[in-house]
Amino acid sequence: MFPPCSPVYPPALVTPIASETLAAVRALTAWVLQRERATEVGSVPPPASEALREQLAALPPAALFQGIQRHRLHLFLQGDPAVGDLLPGLQAELQRAARREVMAALALASLTREMAVLFAEAGIPLLVIKGIPLALQTTGSITARGRGDCDLFVDPSQVGAAIALLQSVGFGLSYGASCVGDDSARGRYSRFVSIEISLHRDVHNHRQWIDLHWHATWARGVLPRFQELWQRGEELPINRQLVRTLSRRDALVHACCHAAVDRYMALRNLVDIDRFERALPPAQLVELSRLRTVRKSWQAMDDAFKEKSASWRFGRANAVRLKAQRAQQQPWRSLGDGGWTVTNRLRYFAHMVNLSHHPLHVFSTLIRQLITPVDLIDPQTGDMRSIRQVVLRRAGKLRRRLEAQAESPDRPD
Repeated sequence: MFPPCSPVYPPALVTPIASETLAAVRALTAWVLQRERATEVGSVPPPASEALREQLAALPPAALFQGIQRHRLHLFLQGDPAVGDLLPGLQAELQRAARREVMAALALASLTREMAVLFAEAGIPLLVIKGIPLALQTTGSITARGRGDCDLFVDPSQVGAAIALLQSVGFGLSYGASCVGDDSARGRYSRFVSIEISLHRDVHNHRQWIDLHWHATWARGVLPRFQELWQRGEELPINRQLVRTLSRRDALVHACCHAAVDRYMALRNLVDIDRFERALPPAQLVELSRLRTVRKSWQAMDDAFKEKSASWRFGRANAVRLKAQRAQQQPWRSLGDGGWTVTNRLRYFAHMVNLSHHPLHVFSTLIRQLITPVDLIDPQTGDMRSIRQVVLRRAGKLRRRLEAQAESPDRPD
């Protein structure tokens, strides 16, 4: 279940999809990407093969549309008029969904622009990551990727100031009081073991969400620290307001890290990686292939969209392929095969450790499993918990989960 103030996900995102649906959506996406590549080099875009037509025709339209929704591909597919000819029965639904995505993207662009102005006037260096800047870098349009999060990235030393600034314009901490912005041992610990905090506000009956980052991604140690990323970042215009974001090289690495953290669960994220790859010079791609996280994300992308990998990708990793296919069938942002169990928690811990590139980050992942920033403070009152209270709270939570698991013998572990 989602917390009370979490975004409401549509049914298509919280329902697993069948393997046949995933295979069809992947094949359709691969074909549209082939047409994009052909157009870029001045070639004639290939028509849909008979095999693709048969694969799509074999699925009920509702199942195919569910797969498209699950992977947030409405606007991507709507961008090619040949898709409408291929799927006449879904054309109206795709158009309606695409219009909703465009409206959400316009609202996100307005919020992004507001945040850039706010932080610039306050003198707090800011990078806006993912979202609208990513859409501009990969498509040239602020609406072509559809909805997304407003992810703001600041130096860890500026987290407290950034939270106060956002609160001054009506944002509140989404999960109650927190010490992540404090200049204290608890605050430094919280920033060490976590990477972001969520804030939200309501404007004209619409909830706006911000994820405030002090580390760019949970895949720690792949990208450099904020100051270096900010210095080599680039500025993009959003409604005549310049917004600073990651350089295209760093944005590609970040997109790979983001995809790896989510177990390559969304084909839209792999489409972003494919588009970035085409925009960068080959020598730079070979250099980036030395990064394990980048290489694995390319392997997942190749498996989804291409018949074979480039030779310098070191072939396909079977573990990556299986992980990606499982995640792409599961509900959105699923952390494992089902709810909380010891096995699933250990599987999640192993996944997070595997993303780490330094012993310090492994240590951070380990101690976060023992004590999280939420444990350090009462979110309702803002009172700091004592060490004894923290330990008892964690022990009680673990005991309740183990008891719930023991009472459900049929639950897979």
